[in-house]
Amino acid sequence: MTKISVIVPVYNVEKYLPRCLDSLINQKFDDFEILLINDGSTDNSLEICQRYQQIAFNLIKVYSKDNGGLSDARNYGLDKCDSDYVAFVDSDDWVDLDMLNHMYTCAITTNADMVVCDMEYHFEEGIIKSSSGGEFDVVKVEDSLDMMMINNSACNKLYRYRLFDNIRFPKGFWYEDMATVPILILKSCLIAKVNEPLYKYYQRKGSIMHSVNEKIFDIYLVIDMVKDYVVKNYQGLQLAQLLRNIDRLYLIHGLDINTLQIRSFDKDRVLYLKKNMSFLEERVLNWHHNIKEYSFKKQIVFILLKCRLYRLLLLIYDMMAKKR
Repeated sequence: MTKISVIVPVYNVEKYLPRCLDSLINQKFDDFEILLINDGSTDNSLEICQRYQQIAFNLIKVYSKDNGGLSDARNYGLDKCDSDYVAFVDSDDWVDLDMLNHMYTCAITTNADMVVCDMEYHFEEGIIKSSSGGEFDVVKVEDSLDMMMINNSACNKLYRYRLFDNIRFPKGFWYEDMATVPILILKSCLIAKVNEPLYKYYQRKGSIMHSVNEKIFDIYLVIDMVKDYVVKNYQGLQLAQLLRNIDRLYLIHGLDINTLQIRSFDKDRVLYLKKNMSFLEERVLNWHHNIKEYSFKKQIVFILLKCRLYRLLLLIYDMMAKKR
């Protein structure tokens, strides 16, 4: 058994995969395995995996399967793990050479079930933006249920493997991290933080997250999954608090982030805004009562949405875009 298994789903990423694998095989850590899950790639990704396996035969295991998507590849890797902890790295991203060492050391010294680090978003045009994994040191989750609201990326975290007992990523959905990470947080006893941007998240223009697609509404369905878990496993004051947090997730990820995505669509924007509001209002009846915690600018956006002034909102967005 190794200390850490790093699961890397691989699908048609021949351009980015060497950078990712270089960052992993050169980790300043001496007891881990890298599970490369080739998810039916049709380019040279499998050959790259096999070449790196020859270079780092003591670290890398390569598996090939029919294409099933990111969740399916991660789940396949989870079934192959033989370790105390597990981490996920997307194959077009990369990590700091100290990532595993720092995060494992933190896990052992604090006895944490999960360790979180900060991230950097690297955009194709060369812009780099920092993204916080949360403002905390070591937290007992039972006493701080708001922890479920921290950054929901699966990739800036180290997990005790047993957290995944009876938990897997849902297949066929966008935003599979949102369906899974909040539940893993709630299953944790202690969560610790390494205050360094150890994970480097590459933002490609061709990413599905930047495409016009009905799948943006999957965000509501995956939050529904978290809600189902909470309703089955909590009661009393804890349940009430968690349900309030879930309403906030619907607002943040559904109303706010989906609206920002839809504004950049090149067609059917009003239709998508209408559909988005329908999904939200089915789940959070009095959602507009909770907008005071947002900035004044956000409140104006939400009021326009509440009043169904979609064209006016889009006109304002377009005017602001032209000024940049």
